Amino acid sequence: MAAVTIYLGLVIIALVYAYFKMFYRRLRPGEPPLAPGHFLWGNGKQFTEHAVKFLHQAHKKCGDVFTIRFLNQYWTMVLDIHSYEKFAKEKNFDFDAIQEQVNQNVFGYQLVDARKMISEAGQKVNGKHLFTSLENFAKNLTEAFKETASEMDHAGKVIPSNNNNKNLKQDAYDNLQNEINHAKDSSYFINSQNSLTHPQYNPDAWCEDNLRNLASKTFFSPVFYTIFGRGEPGKEGNFHPQVFHKNFDQFHKYFNFLWFGMPVQMFQQAVEAVGILAQQPSSSDMMNRDGCSDYIKFATEFMLKHSQSERDIICHNLVFLHVNYNTFRAVYWCMYKLMEDATVMAAVRKEVEEVVEAKRTGANSSEYEAEFTTEDINKLPVVDSYLKEIIRWTSGVFMVRKCVEDTSFTTDKGETFNIRKGDKVAIYPPVFHHDPEIFESPETFKYDRFIDADFYKNGKKIKHPLIGFGSLCPGQKLSMLQIKWFIINIVNSFKLELVEGERTAPHTGMYGHEILPPTNDVQCRFKPREGACTLKYVNNYGSNGSKGLGGISSGNML
Repeated sequence: MAAVTIYLGLVIIALVYAYFKMFYRRLRPGEPPLAPGHFLWGNGKQFTEHAVKFLHQAHKKCGDVFTIRFLNQYWTMVLDIHSYEKFAKEKNFDFDAIQEQVNQNVFGYQLVDARKMISEAGQKVNGKHLFTSLENFAKNLTEAFKETASEMDHAGKVIPSNNNNKNLKQDAYDNLQNEINHAKDSSYFINSQNSLTHPQYNPDAWCEDNLRNLASKTFFSPVFYTIFGRGEPGKEGNFHPQVFHKNFDQFHKYFNFLWFGMPVQMFQQAVEAVGILAQQPSSSDMMNRDGCSDYIKFATEFMLKHSQSERDIICHNLVFLHVNYNTFRAVYWCMYKLMEDATVMAAVRKEVEEVVEAKRTGANSSEYEAEFTTEDINKLPVVDSYLKEIIRWTSGVFMVRKCVEDTSFTTDKGETFNIRKGDKVAIYPPVFHHDPEIFESPETFKYDRFIDADFYKNGKKIKHPLIGFGSLCPGQKLSMLQIKWFIINIVNSFKLELVEGERTAPHTGMYGHEILPPTNDVQCRFKPREGACTLKYVNNYGSNGSKGLGGISSGNML
């Protein structure tokens, strides 16, 4: 009995020692206060339940700068929006370490000479490359719209709108999709370069689909082909946008768990998904694909030059796809809010129709065409505001750095805090995006919120009220342009509506992802608009000062 007592005592001592060694922190002079949390797992449960509400409450108790804990990881939160630039420019707050953690833990590889590669590769999505990428995206978008519209053409088939039996409806859709694929293989579905419709098209027919699938076909597919180009028809195997979207969607559910260091083997669905995602063309085949992006070509050549393996290249391709996957999520919400609120749809459509009408050429409807430059895309205030409000409303992005040296950080207010070496330091934009002092009624979606608007905090004008991208994101301009061009095209080309009773909302339990996923998918109906004007993007790089991209706004530009 005495031996058992001694043994239990030693176990308790060991556990107490482990707790104080791994989880307990004694504050040093000048360090930020600790947010109250569970003695063992810290603030993880509070953050997971609703990160914005938790951080708002901690902000009220602890001030602009405080520290939270996830198990044995300490994160210092900087929640003063006026200190955003100070945070982004602090040399001891290092992003490289975060990028390495994501690459290693989530995607299973390390990038050699990462800072040089990312800096140089980032140039391949800006300048003239931005215009070229947008031009390729526009062409791929047109093809995606034609293929989507062709679903209306085949023998006038329509998915039943009865929402009572989704399994039967999915079976009907699968059968229809098989017939459409057969039609594509026989070159049946497109007879006109400029028309979305087929002679057998029934203008009163609607096609029904779930929104995630519709967004995948109309947006993810053109993004996929803009990045990776197109291979030989019929020989793509699993390297196909819809296959990759389905599996990336499954893999991405576990992103935060993997980032924190949990092994992928704990999540069987993630293992199965990544096995499909690894089925990519070889590096030599990839660079020879028609339309392969300059970014992928440069990154592949850089990695081969530094003796990285084919596996490393495949993993890096997935990192780049991950960035664009979040652009897809933003588009999902763009489509949803257009269909959910008739007022929003009417306002966006009115602006699009007016500019299309002003630019339209041609003698009759079959010849109508409207040309848009990059500058034209950015001169639509309603579309611009609508997209910014989508990002404000759904953004879950974390801007995280690693403190590489003990650092005294001074906020915009002049308060100084000592940040400990090895800690994470973070700004969490959703806290600002849902601050009622900055945005009136922040939980209400207002499509025109950003039109000619200024925003204030503590009586001071905010320089960056919308922080929808990381401060180091090189592709934010291209992403915003792609989404705007998509909005213009989808409103011009299709009628869209939700099936009666279908509703969803951003999943607040997934804060920490760049764009929040929906709590549930929804069913929607669509059909091509009769007589829609053909839209064409014109690459005018180098003319009329277009290199400067005047008027582009992505919410935060440092």
